[in-house]
Amino acid sequence: MVRMSVAILAIALSLVLAACGAVSFPNARLDAGDRNVEMVSGLLARPDGQGPFPAVVLLHSCGGFTSHVTTDWPNYLSGLGYVVLSVDTFGSRGYQRCPNPYMARPPFVKDAYGALNYLAAQPFIDRNRIAVMGFSLGANHINGGVLSWDVRGADGLDFKGAVGFYGHCSWISLATMKKMPVMQIAAEHDPQHAIGCRALARTNPEIEVHVIPGAYHAFDSVEADGKEGFIGEPMRYSYEAVKRSRELTRAFLAKHLGGRPGS
Repeated sequence: MVRMSVAILAIALSLVLAACGAVSFPNARLDAGDRNVEMVSGLLARPDGQGPFPAVVLLHSCGGFTSHVTTDWPNYLSGLGYVVLSVDTFGSRGYQRCPNPYMARPPFVKDAYGALNYLAAQPFIDRNRIAVMGFSLGANHINGGVLSWDVRGADGLDFKGAVGFYGHCSWISLATMKKMPVMQIAAEHDPQHAIGCRALARTNPEIEVHVIPGAYHAFDSVEADGKEGFIGEPMRYSYEAVKRSRELTRAFLAKHLGGRPGS
């Protein structure tokens, strides 16, 4: 059984490596006075064909670079016709998970725009069709940084849509929020986050908000199943919640970025 498990793992790993490639890129500067530029690592997954393709940048959770951002979502999204760049904010600086000095907003925002710049420079990417997706901590820094700060990529380029998974919707500053399509996905049994998202939906119907019934925080992360999040929230993996969130994400990206029809 052990030998068989190892063989299966080796096959799975080879498939992942065939679909994904390691890349590195400099993070972006927040403003002209920002001199702190670092190299950031990530994984790039792409569909078959020449492109140009729309693309999605993934920002990880407090749990770091785990399978939902390294394989699960990249495999799904690339199957729909999107190039996916998963950004390893923690691992690039020698950390695996929270707590660490790079939990703060600036590193995530700078890495997100560094990823945008990297993708926009690739000949197989449609630079005008790039979105960003974040999970928990990554979603928080989309909501409180990417959407709210006056930051752009090279030549003024910006994301064409943003998706936040089980993050703090209350971090969105409505007074300064950029005019781009936004979707927030929360979990019913995650009150620390779902309450703020429900409030956002009541006051701002232009923002797409979904609270998935029966779901818990980090419902799409196998590694998180049965554990507690950084602020003590229970985490449970759910295939049904993953399926629903994929349907919502597919529809949102198809509407705002285009791409191959898929499910």
